[in-house]
Amino acid sequence: MRRIVAILIATLVLPSISVSASDTPFDFFIDEEVVIHPDETVQFRIAWHNIVGDERHFAISLNNSDSNISVEDLPIDWTRVGSGRLGEMMINVTVLPNSNYETISFGLNITCQEVPDWSIIHDVDVIVSRWSNLNFGANDGSSFYVQQNVNTSLAVNISNNAGFDDLIKVRMNTNSNWQYGFVGDENNDDEVHIELDDGEYIFINFWIITPSIVDGAPLAGTGPTFTLEAESNLDKRVESWTFSLEMQTFHNMTVDIVDDNLSIEPGDDGRLEVTIRNNGNVDTYLDASLKLGNLNDDRIEAENWTVAIFNAFEFQSLEPNESRVIEIGFDAPNTNAGTFDVELIVMPQSFPQRASSVMISSVIDWQRSGTISTNNDNCSTVQWNQTCQQSIEIENTGNFFENFMLFVIDDSGMEFEITSEPIGLSKGSSASIPLNMTTFDGAEGLLPASATVQLKLESGELVDSISISSSTAPRVNWLWENAASSVTSNRLEVVVTMRNEGNTADGLIVRMSSSYFTEMSFIPPNNAIIEDGTINIRSFEVIDIEKGSNFTFRAWAEIPDDQNSNDEFYLNITAHSRLAEENPFYYSANTSFDAAAKTADEENSVVNSLTDFVATFFAIIWAWKWIIFATLVSALMINKSLRDRQSRLEYAALNKPPTDAQEQPEDWMAEFANKKQSIPEITESPQIPSEVFTGMFQAVGGERKPSAQPVDSQLVGAASTVLDHHDTMAVKTKLDDLASDIAEGEISKPHSANVALPDDIVPVTARTVPTPKNEPDVRDMLDLDDLDL
Repeated sequence: MRRIVAILIATLVLPSISVSASDTPFDFFIDEEVVIHPDETVQFRIAWHNIVGDERHFAISLNNSDSNISVEDLPIDWTRVGSGRLGEMMINVTVLPNSNYETISFGLNITCQEVPDWSIIHDVDVIVSRWSNLNFGANDGSSFYVQQNVNTSLAVNISNNAGFDDLIKVRMNTNSNWQYGFVGDENNDDEVHIELDDGEYIFINFWIITPSIVDGAPLAGTGPTFTLEAESNLDKRVESWTFSLEMQTFHNMTVDIVDDNLSIEPGDDGRLEVTIRNNGNVDTYLDASLKLGNLNDDRIEAENWTVAIFNAFEFQSLEPNESRVIEIGFDAPNTNAGTFDVELIVMPQSFPQRASSVMISSVIDWQRSGTISTNNDNCSTVQWNQTCQQSIEIENTGNFFENFMLFVIDDSGMEFEITSEPIGLSKGSSASIPLNMTTFDGAEGLLPASATVQLKLESGELVDSISISSSTAPRVNWLWENAASSVTSNRLEVVVTMRNEGNTADGLIVRMSSSYFTEMSFIPPNNAIIEDGTINIRSFEVIDIEKGSNFTFRAWAEIPDDQNSNDEFYLNITAHSRLAEENPFYYSANTSFDAAAKTADEENSVVNSLTDFVATFFAIIWAWKWIIFATLVSALMINKSLRDRQSRLEYAALNKPPTDAQEQPEDWMAEFANKKQSIPEITESPQIPSEVFTGMFQAVGGERKPSAQPVDSQLVGAASTVLDHHDTMAVKTKLDDLASDIAEGEISKPHSANVALPDDIVPVTARTVPTPKNEPDVRDMLDLDDLDL
């Protein structure tokens, strides 16, 4: 149900197209005439197009026809054509043999089934013509080699063998854009009309302009195809002749792209790229060279310059329109200025008449630059009335030797001095130049100082600069201008006056200490800074004491009176500058005191100390009682476990069967050290003098006979020749006998037992198959040690 509803909705949504019955339903395409010969049947084409939105049906019938014409294969039913569809059909038109050479006609009536009021009547003229017979004097497939930019003239003859005079129309048909024309074409319509009598022949003269070879095209051996057509005025028949033009080989090289002039550093080298291209139409080898004056080579050395060609690949051919990038390398001399121009010549190999050249050059680019910097900052402050040396690092970042100058400008707060001599530096080198920084006489502490150091060329051109900043270091110098001590009422009292002799305002942090613990205190000046709520002041601070000013403070300490012996009592005062706390100032006052009287209670001090020691020892033991108990129990358990383990190991060693150590293959050399039998002792043989041994040997064998004289070599050669001759004759005799036996039929035959073995023999190989052995399953021994707790 839902599908039906969807179809209805879609039908309502679709736009409706209204078609009127009076609309033209078809477009028909039918020729106006047809050429035919007597007793000939030709096909006639009828095409149509349905130009309305619905399908239509049409019918074609013969309206009228001449008596000498027969029209066949017309459809007898309606022809269905869908909306917008195209179609065609072929009908056969025949002229009777006895028809005259005239123009006759037939008519077609076309109607539409859906539009009854619409119809078409189309008349076709039938031209009954004589037979034409035109023939070109050349066969199809002719080829002609041509060159570029040439007006090629061609001529071909055509003959009329029809038996009637004819008027022919000659034209050219081709897909190329090459220009062509006919001789005698007065109106420049690329056609020519020629009257040709029966049995006559005539030459058709025409020309074709070959274009220039551009980007390697047309290739050598290729070219367009032309068809020369001659249309007869008798029966409109067309006779054609097809030929092609093929381009000849053309070798050419061009320079397409050249980089800008090469800029290189002094003493450096670089390469400049040049793009060359085979602009011919055939594979070509490159021939590249450099020319300077009378020099012409692929490498030139002149004026301390070296120029060479790289990546020319002259043994690899370039295809038509193929490009290659070659490099021209320049090696410049180590000078700061110079230019070198050279001519690059490229041409196809063995074709110097088509050479191309271009000028290329290189120039030395002198880069002049430098940097200035500091290695460290060890002169951030300069001590009062002293000189500090700051190291200035300069570097030649240019590409050639350079002389630099240093200048100090905008200096203040201090004296800055640096050398004024030229500083020569080679490429990439550097030098350290000292900068002397001296404070002014009597300068205030912390006086800021700054200056700018400029790095310039000898010509005065500024290349770099750096700012230097520093200050005069504060000078800390406190003097104990007045200091006095006295003892009053068992107190050591001190009065101190300190004076700031430095070069800037300063402050002090004053502390006190004594050699014995006792009560003591400062009585600071009114402007001192002390800790709030402190009764006995052990330290205080004073600030902003101007240069040349002083301040006074007092201090006291109780002299000890409970010591067991006489001694010296010291009261030490330490003052630290706020500007230099690492350099303190010291003042010390001292006095002596007597020992205090001994009492009876002190005599029992030794006994009391021993009693306290014993009590403390037992208290410690009682506090650690459980830890000591646990340690003892653990020790007993571990001792018992170790003894049981040793017993099990001894028992297992007694029950274990003896086993031989497994011999390893690499231990075979050790077997030679195990002597399995005793080495026999060599019995010493008796010693006989050599004279006695010689006499005994001659007594048995006789005196030594002299050696025979060697036989003459010529005699040995003659004997060898005779023996070789006899051996050769013996071999020839055997060969003659063997040949005679073979000729008589006495040849060797196989032995009677030499027969073929049967094919069904099966070899027995079961006895060679090894029998697998089952390895015994040996269980691993249980290590009882793993059960130890």
